[in-house]
Amino acid sequence: MKKVISFIAVLALVCFATMVFGADAAKPAAPAAAPAKAEMAKAEVIKGKITKIDTAANTIVVKGKTITVKAEDMANLKKGEMVKVTLAAGTMNADKVEMVKAKKAAKKMMKKEEKKAEEKPMEKKAE
Repeated sequence: MKKVISFIAVLALVCFATMVFGADAAKPAAPAAAPAKAEMAKAEVIKGKITKIDTAANTIVVKGKTITVKAEDMANLKKGEMVKVTLAAGTMNADKVEMVKAKKAAKKMMKKEEKKAEEKPMEKKAE
């Protein structure tokens, strides 16, 4: 009689364990997590003077970075111009190219020249 009760208990235990593991396997897998906002590429903005223009490849160089520009934008660009380039997210392709106003660029250049002029007399006095 003890063997029969033990057998029934083991059989019940096996059935219970099978149901638990079977139910666990039947659950659908969790969907893949969406990429975090920090991981998403942001559009980069580069401001500077155009140092090189390649009309054949539709590229310009600003602050040492080679940027691909749309053909219609290339017609308006000249070497030495100050520009603000908005790049497409994660690429070096220009999404938007804006000319920086000459007045603002001239003011910045004047400030730089004034700083240089102020530094030179100080250096002579130190000698």
